[in-house]
Amino acid sequence: MWNKLSWLLCGVLLMVSCQSQNEMDNFIRPWPQNPHYLTWGDAPVFPLGATGYHSWTPISRPNEVDFTEQLNRLAKVMDEIGSPHVCGFVRCLPYDPMNHMHDGTVSKVLQPWLRLDDGRYDLEQFEPAWEECLRAFLNAAFERRIVVSLEVWDDWSVTRGPGGAYDPGEQYGWNGHPFNPKNNVNYDESVFPAGTAECNAPFYNTISGDPKNETVLNLQKKYVNHLLSIATRFPNIIVNVSNESRANLEWSRFWAKYIRGRLPAHFMIGEMPSTNRKDGGGECEYEFSPLTLCTDPLYDFVDIAQGVSGHEFGDPKQQAAGGGQRIFQYYQAMDKAGTQRPLIVSKDYSRDENGGDLVLWSRFVSGAASARYHRPAGDNPESVIDFQHEAIGRLGRFIAEIPYWQMHPNPGIILKLPEGAGANVLADPASVCVVQLIGAPGSGSVELGLQPGTWIVRWIDPSTGNEINRSEVSVSTTSLLLDFPEGTDHRIILLKKK
Repeated sequence: MWNKLSWLLCGVLLMVSCQSQNEMDNFIRPWPQNPHYLTWGDAPVFPLGATGYHSWTPISRPNEVDFTEQLNRLAKVMDEIGSPHVCGFVRCLPYDPMNHMHDGTVSKVLQPWLRLDDGRYDLEQFEPAWEECLRAFLNAAFERRIVVSLEVWDDWSVTRGPGGAYDPGEQYGWNGHPFNPKNNVNYDESVFPAGTAECNAPFYNTISGDPKNETVLNLQKKYVNHLLSIATRFPNIIVNVSNESRANLEWSRFWAKYIRGRLPAHFMIGEMPSTNRKDGGGECEYEFSPLTLCTDPLYDFVDIAQGVSGHEFGDPKQQAAGGGQRIFQYYQAMDKAGTQRPLIVSKDYSRDENGGDLVLWSRFVSGAASARYHRPAGDNPESVIDFQHEAIGRLGRFIAEIPYWQMHPNPGIILKLPEGAGANVLADPASVCVVQLIGAPGSGSVELGLQPGTWIVRWIDPSTGNEINRSEVSVSTTSLLLDFPEGTDHRIILLKKK
C-alpha cells in the first residue's frame, strides 16, 4: 500500500515530467504527426526568410550592420501574414570567415576570440563584446518569433587559401582565420600547418587521433562548448554543424555526437554539405551528402540548400523542377530507412525577380520544411531586398491557407503535362492538393489523378499572389483534366475537396 511519502514522490516526479514536456514544447522540434515539418509551441510552423544585408554574420560587423532593423523588417512581414503556422527564419554564423566582403570596408570585425594588441588572437579567451552581441541577436530573434539556424563551422574560411581552393588574399579566408597559426598565440607551424587544402584540409583532420592535433582539437572544443553554453538559453535555435562543408562524413559525425552530448535532447542538430557535384554527392566525398545524412540517426534535420541550388541544377526552372525531384528522392530514402526528418533550405541563390518566386515556391510545394533567400544581388541591392520581403509575404499568405503539415510530396498525381513543362505537387490526396506548374505554355492542359468528389479549383499567379481563376469541378472517375487559363508560365493550382 502506498504511504504519503510515495504519493508525494509520485507527485514530484509527475510535476518534473510535465515541466520537462512543457520546456520541450517551447523549443523548435519536428512536428510529431509529420516529422518532415517543424513545430514551435503547439503549432506546426514553416520558417521563411529574406535578407537585409550581404553578410550572414551580422554580429561580427556591429558598426556596419543594424541587425535589429533587419529582424524588425522580417517580423513585420510575418505580422502581416498573421498566421501561427508561418514564422521568420535567419542564419547566423557566429564567427566571421572573412571571405565574403560584399559589405565594402568593414571598420571592425568582431570575432569570438580575444584579439591582443599585436593583432593575434588568444584562443583560450573569448571576446566579451562578441558574446554580448550574439546574445542580443539571438534574443531579438526570439522576441520576434524568428527561427535561427546557428552554424558552428564554416568551410569557406578553412579551405580557401594557400594550398586550398582559390586564395582570397591577405586577411581573408584561411589567411585571416584565428586558427591559422600565424594569427594566434596558442601554437605555431610546428604544431599545425599555416597552409590548407581544398579537400582534406588540416582543420578537418584534428579528430584523426594524431597527438600533434590535440592542442588544436581542444581549442576547437573549447569554442564549441562556449557557443553551446550561450545557445542553450534560446528555444528558437536549430544547430547546424557546418556551412557548405567540404569536410568528410567522419568530421561531421564527430561534431554531431559532440554537440549532442552537450545540448538538451530536444535541441535539433543538422548539417549542410557543400554539394556542388552533378550527382548530388559531397564535393570532396560522395558519402557526405544530404542523401546520406537524411538516413543517419545522428541528425535531426538536413540543410539541403546546396543540394538543390543553382550549383547543382542551373537556371531557376531547372532548380525548381530538378530540386523538387531531388527532395522527393530524399523523402523516398527516409521512408525506406524510417528516418523522417525536416529538410531545411536555409538559402537560395535565385533571389530576385529573375526566378526568385519560382524557386521559393518550389521549396514549399516540393516538401521542404523552410525556405529562405541568400543575400541581395545585382546592381541595386535595395530593390532586391524589397522583392525578397514581398515574395516571402506572398508565399506566407498562401501557406497560411494550407494544412501543409498533413501533406506530402506526391508527383504521381500528375498524369499528363504538356511537353517541356514540369510540376511539383504537395498533397493530402483526400482533401487538398497544391500543384506548381513550371514552364507551362500559354495554352494546354494538365491531367491530375484525384479522388472522386467535388473540388474547388483555384489558379494563382505567384508573382502577385492574386487568383487568376476559380471554378468548381466534379470528379467522377480517377482523373481530372484542367485547361490552362491565360497567365505566365509559372502557375499554382490549389485544389480543395468540397
